Amino acid sequence: MKYTPTLSKITIYPVKSLDGISLQKAVVTHGGCLLHDREYAITNEEGNYIIGKSNPLVHSLRTEFDLENSIISFRRQNESIVSQFNLTNERSLIEKYLSDYFGEYIKFHQNKTGRFLDIPDLSGVTVISNSSLETVSSWYNNLDVEEARRRFRATLEIANVPAFWEDYLFTADGSRVEFKIGEVTIQGVNPRARCVVPTRHPLTGEVLFGFPKIFAKHRAETLPVWSALESHGHYYHLSVDCYIAPSEIGKSLSVGDELRIG
Repeated sequence: MKYTPTLSKITIYPVKSLDGISLQKAVVTHGGCLLHDREYAITNEEGNYIIGKSNPLVHSLRTEFDLENSIISFRRQNESIVSQFNLTNERSLIEKYLSDYFGEYIKFHQNKTGRFLDIPDLSGVTVISNSSLETVSSWYNNLDVEEARRRFRATLEIANVPAFWEDYLFTADGSRVEFKIGEVTIQGVNPRARCVVPTRHPLTGEVLFGFPKIFAKHRAETLPVWSALESHGHYYHLSVDCYIAPSEIGKSLSVGDELRIG
């Protein structure tokens, strides 16, 4: 069957590990990532990232962004009080708010060249199909697609394809798979190995025990016959790490663009 893979959702995460925002169009910037994605990061006094993997409090901090006017807003989960700051000239106030929230000294950093990405020299975006999110959400009780989306935090979502179609974007031997979305050429590198973050509810941090075991069992059972995932050591993978070369800086992709392999 012939499919027409289409970009259906773009999500960037302006502050590493905090809430994402959806875009209709995104521009590739320096560092091979999307403009404003992981532009900011939170660290403790020793310089260690404050992220969901190591600090569950991350999950219950809500954020909203007005990037055009450089505004960030914070709100504690289940509270209505919103604290709003200017990202350009109120950095010290942001650090004070976050230090009070996390109960330790916090530094708020900015980097426009993609260095706050998880794998900055290898993966500027992650790709997943919305049918994969639908299938994964069906493996758990009371887990809907939006919650699955928040748990796995992919950048680009593809429609009009079956579950795990994105496995076409990596190989068994690690050779890259070139494809285009809109005017942007991208290279699929590896399947994304998952950590503890998807096991926690994205709004509360509550742990869904047995999450990786359930996931791996069903992933193995539903693995497409053509998928190279088995060669990557285990089944707790979802989405694909993708590299964008410096030649693509300034180019854009938009919701509705077709994905074309090769």
